[in-house]
Amino acid sequence: MKGWMSLVFILACLLWLIPTAVHADSVKVQVDNLNVRSGPDLSHSALGKVQKNESYSIVDQKGDWIKINWNNKTGWVADWLVKVKQKETVKSKVDYLRVRSKAGMDGDIQGYLMKDEKVTKLDQQGEWVHIDRSKASGWVHQSYMSTYSEEQPKKTSEAEPSKSLGKVKVATALLNVRSKATSNSSILTQVAKGDSFEYFDEKQGWYKVGLSNNKSGWVAGWLVTKDNSSKTTPQSNTTVSLQYNATNLRSGPSTNHEVLGSSDKGDQLSVISKEGSWYKVSYKDSSAYVAGSIVKENKSSNIKSASASKGNLRGKTIVLDAGHGGFDPGAIGRNGTYEKTLTLQTAQNLKSTLEQNGASVVMTRTNDSYLSLSARTALSNASSGDVFISVHYNSVPATNRATGINTYFYNDSTQTLASNIQSGLINSTGLSDRGIANGNFHILRNNQKPSVLVELGFISDVNEEKTVNSSGFQSKASQGITNGLINYFK
Repeated sequence: MKGWMSLVFILACLLWLIPTAVHADSVKVQVDNLNVRSGPDLSHSALGKVQKNESYSIVDQKGDWIKINWNNKTGWVADWLVKVKQKETVKSKVDYLRVRSKAGMDGDIQGYLMKDEKVTKLDQQGEWVHIDRSKASGWVHQSYMSTYSEEQPKKTSEAEPSKSLGKVKVATALLNVRSKATSNSSILTQVAKGDSFEYFDEKQGWYKVGLSNNKSGWVAGWLVTKDNSSKTTPQSNTTVSLQYNATNLRSGPSTNHEVLGSSDKGDQLSVISKEGSWYKVSYKDSSAYVAGSIVKENKSSNIKSASASKGNLRGKTIVLDAGHGGFDPGAIGRNGTYEKTLTLQTAQNLKSTLEQNGASVVMTRTNDSYLSLSARTALSNASSGDVFISVHYNSVPATNRATGINTYFYNDSTQTLASNIQSGLINSTGLSDRGIANGNFHILRNNQKPSVLVELGFISDVNEEKTVNSSGFQSKASQGITNGLINYFK
């Protein structure tokens, strides 16, 4: 019996000597009265509320929801309403570094760190760093600590692709470059407004950019603009008209490639190149392939040349805001169309058209994510944008009927902008003209840039819902807004 007791005692001592596990990352609440729910979506009951600037440790994460330790229990909060704070690992530069009970030389010595010993940084007050380690939690002076990097030597098979897809330019004062295409991944470095970088990949609204010393990182696509000064894509005045409804647009020049989407009879797509019997065409903010046997080619004599007006917006920066997103679907059409999906499609189409006309574009969102109104206006105000455009679609109750386009402005100084864009839209799309009006919307009221909000038709009307869903309408609306901006800047 004594032998067993001795063994238990020895094991207990060994466990006591082992440093505790690194504490989990934490979140900082960004809003007041945030609901803590019993499960990871809005359908679960609210257990209570947490307040702005409060911090809680992370237990788990599922999709867009984070499980936190709260009031000696756990609950779920929406990740778009909190900010993830990652614990940083630091190490001692010297042997026998004193760990004190408080931030200052008058703090009692709690223990020591040896050279290169790694600990978790919890907080910092002035020149003192709060660290966490078994038997040695406390405060150390920052001059004796350094950041510990977990980077491993890069494998040859993971070498950076040599082919650049273009350049992006930083559109905000200071931009984090992260290790992954997520807003809660570690920060590698920071870059300043106006800096330009080659990018090699694009994923879920993020760009993978090349840094110095053959390193790379990810930047948020809504905080950069395409650098048009480096654009070498040849211009084409040729389009193809689709001959059938629900024509598949594919990722490559064969029927074996993935279907990226579809378009209907009469829709026109700009040709980038021709590969065998397939056309490579502009599609959304990228490209796709369509079989030559099911389209009709239109030469430049049959269409208005897109290059004729190219450059009329050169030097201008347009901030595009795709309304709604994430858990906020916006209006829902008679046939189930989500406004948030339409606004993003239109904004992406409009971005391409504006860039073809020489403009730089900043997007508030580039994927199906939620962004608060305050965040949208803050992004606009921090940007170098000359104009801000918020894209929406309209709806009325089933007992009413309404159709057409209207444009809202807030200040009298932006009435001319609204008028030009409204005229461009009506002339291009042919939908009924509901005119311009003063709109007391947060997105306009709190915007320091000349700003408008466009309502591009009613998805509560079954016929207009079908119209605005077509890529043909998206292209016409984009060209109409672009024409309006060209007239506004004359």
